[in-house]
Formats: sequence, C-alpha cells, structure tokens
Amino acid sequence: MATPLSDAERPSRPVVAYSSLSELSAPFFIDPTSRSYKHQYSNIYFVRLVELRPIVEARAAKLWAKVRGKPPLLPRILNLQRGQLCYIVGTVYMDMPLKPNVLEEMARSVSKHYVAAPAARPKFFSAQDAVHIEDESGRVRLVGPRIREEREKGGLVTGVIMGVLGVETGGGDFEVVDLCYAGLPDVYRPAANGKGKEKEEGMDVDVDANGEKEKTWVALVCGLSIGAETALLDMKAQLLVEWLMGEGGGPEDQSIAKRIARLVLVGNSLAVPEVKDERWNKKPLSVGLAPHVPNHPTKVLATLLSDLLASSLPLVLVPGPEDPAGALLPQQPMPKVMFGGKRMEGLESVTNPTWLEVGERSMLCSSGQSIDDIYKYLPGTQRLRMAHRTLEWRHLAPTAPDTLSVYPYPDTDPFIIHHRPDIYVVGNQPEFETDLVGDGTTRLVLLPSFAQTGTVALVCLETLEVQTVTFEVPQWVGDPKP
Repeated sequence: MATPLSDAERPSRPVVAYSSLSELSAPFFIDPTSRSYKHQYSNIYFVRLVELRPIVEARAAKLWAKVRGKPPLLPRILNLQRGQLCYIVGTVYMDMPLKPNVLEEMARSVSKHYVAAPAARPKFFSAQDAVHIEDESGRVRLVGPRIREEREKGGLVTGVIMGVLGVETGGGDFEVVDLCYAGLPDVYRPAANGKGKEKEEGMDVDVDANGEKEKTWVALVCGLSIGAETALLDMKAQLLVEWLMGEGGGPEDQSIAKRIARLVLVGNSLAVPEVKDERWNKKPLSVGLAPHVPNHPTKVLATLLSDLLASSLPLVLVPGPEDPAGALLPQQPMPKVMFGGKRMEGLESVTNPTWLEVGERSMLCSSGQSIDDIYKYLPGTQRLRMAHRTLEWRHLAPTAPDTLSVYPYPDTDPFIIHHRPDIYVVGNQPEFETDLVGDGTTRLVLLPSFAQTGTVALVCLETLEVQTVTFEVPQWVGDPKP
C-alpha cells in the first residue's frame, strides 16, 4: 500500500453542481402522513395508458404514414372490423402459464390438503405464452410472425404501452404487421444552479501536467453488503474507502481518486442478517477467550461513510432490495439517523429509483429490481438490452404492479420516463456492462455487486467515458466464500 499523502500534497476535490432534481424525484417520495394502501392498482394502468398513448399514437402516425391504404387509428379496440388494415394502441398483457398466480396460492393455503408451493422459477417465459393488447374497452390477442419475432428476439412484457399495425383475423385475433413504442425521450438538461461552474469568469480550471483539462469523475458502487459473516467483504470495502480517500494504490490511482467529485452507492449497502439456530451447536469457550460479538452492520457502514466524508467526498445513498427501506417500490430513503444524523453532513439519502444532477449531468439511478423482474419475462439474458428497452418503452418498471410490488398510487404512475438521463445506472446486476444509446448522448451502466466482484465504475462527467477499478482480497483458509 502506498504512503498516504500529506495535507500539503493532497489536492482538493473538484466542486461540481449537485441537485436532487426534486422536480423529477418528488413523485418517488411517499408522504407518510397521507400514505394509504386502500387504492386499486388499476389506477396505475389507467394513468400509464392515458399519459403514454398520445406519444405512441403520434409516433405510429409518423411511422406508418406512407403505408399503402393509409390505415386509420382506431380509438378503441372494440371498434376493430374484420379484414380492415388499421392500428391500435394499448397496454400489453402477457398470458403466461408459468407466472405466479395469487388466486392459486390463496386456494392452496386454505385447502384441506395443503401442498407446498413449487420453487420459484428463474423465468416465466414458455412456448405457451400468449400476447394481448388491451385498453378501457377490451382486449385482443396478437398473433403473426412479427409479434413472434419481437417476443423471441426483442422482448415483450406486461404493462408496456404499444401500438400495433395489422388486421383482425376470422378467429378474432389481431395479426400484427408492425409495431412501435413511445421511443427514446429527449435528454434532460438540468438548469445551471451556479455551483461548480467553470464557465464563470475568474474561476480556475484544473489542468494536468500536459496542460490539458483534467477529467472529473463520479464513482458508482453497489452491493457493499456490509455486515456479512465473512470478514473478507468488510476488508474489501475498507480497501475501497482507502482508495477513494487517495491513500491506496500508486500515483496513477491517487490522481484518479482526487478527481472523483461524488460517490453514489446504488443499493444493498447492508447485508441481510442471517439467523441461525445455535442451540445444538454450542461449544464451551476456551479459558481466557471472550465470545465473538460481530460489529453492528449499520455502525460499520457509518464509520466507512464518515471516513469518506472526512476526505471531502460527498455521498449519495440509494436503498436496495437488501437494505432496511421496505419491499415496495419506490423504496423510501434510509433515515440518516441510522448513520449519525446531522454529523453526516455531505451524505444525501434518496429514494430508489431517484434522479440526480451531478456536474450538470442528469442521472437516473435504480437498484435493479425492475430489470430483475423484466428478465423473468424474456427468453434472453442480455440485461443491457433490457435496460435500453425501458428507455424505449419510457417506463422504469412496466411489470409493476403485475409481478413487481409497488405502492398503490391513486392518480399517478411515477415510473413513467418523461426525460432521458445523461447517465442511466442500474445496480445489483450479475456483471458489469455499459453502452452508449441515443446517438451517444446517454450512458447506460449496469453495476455488479461489489462484495462479489470488487468492481467500481467511474463515469467521466465531461465525456461520459467509463472505466472500472477492481479490488480483491485473497481467500483465507477456512473462511467462507462470499
């Protein structure tokens, strides 16, 4: 490990604009004083269709304007006429035999001959699946080579607002010739708030030894899993903290670490505690040895965060599926009092998902539950493509509330993507993946668990380029693998 830099040698971190983008993140916050679970989930589907249907209709009209016969738009599915070429817009519904059924589970639980539920399947996809499209008036089944191709290669999930061009068959199905989605929205450009702007006169610009402007980075980490049984994970997290503070690695590492303007922890910062029955495994303690009492995970994480804040590195804490923030989406911010309260100045605890502005770049961060659920609907394993599809669908969690648990909003659907971010981050995925979409204007980043891979992603705020840094701790003999 390199010698820590002295106070005189350690440069100050870049100061960049930051905002929680309340105009976009506010719908994710649920006011505890007015929280209610009495509303029907059908309201979410209705609002989703009302808001996205005009966008899909406009795109469909432009896409199929030159089709022979000038097919009309039918405002209601019940207006379909056999043999007429037309197009309709509605909500996709996937009829999947392997998808969990709440009514069947309830019937099984009250049955006199109780049968244990089968193990959860990694995917719902099967050859018996049927694709439907519905609106307020009714539902029709979609058939044809085009819909099969989209199902197998592209992907269709319940809850997507889609337009389809085709003809009603003699059997009452709708044979699809072509289809379209809402498409990528425009990139959201945060309004300059005056913080960290280098455009103002009289403000110095950092340059490197070659006289070129130095790059500014935002660090992205998920799955720290602080509090797991193995000590290796806590040691790996400590190595990460030392590197971010500029106290680890060589000169090149320190030159990168000093240019990190903010750290975003994208879910699963704490490990799920394991409850074990030790009644039959008790062993007498050796003389002079005290019983092993593990550190409290929250206190360990608070110490790591405090060390980073002491190095002038601001933090954003996004909850994940394993964090104590509730199971329903959107997950609410973890209370800062868990980590020290007012003493943790510079720590921003936010919702999942959430919008951020860092260095005049808009960021949309999610802990990955929606992509994990979409994965079950599709035959492939290309999660990066699935994340791209959520932007094309203009919806963060289309499968909610069908198979993804969300709060029953009475009059809104906060997961609709009205704007496209500069940086779209999805945490807790099997491996690191990245891509540029929208003519290179949006950077997609899929983050793996740091506890399992030791991977940290760095995104350049000026160019949107990405690089990764990996940390590893040798396996100890007798220590369980993470």
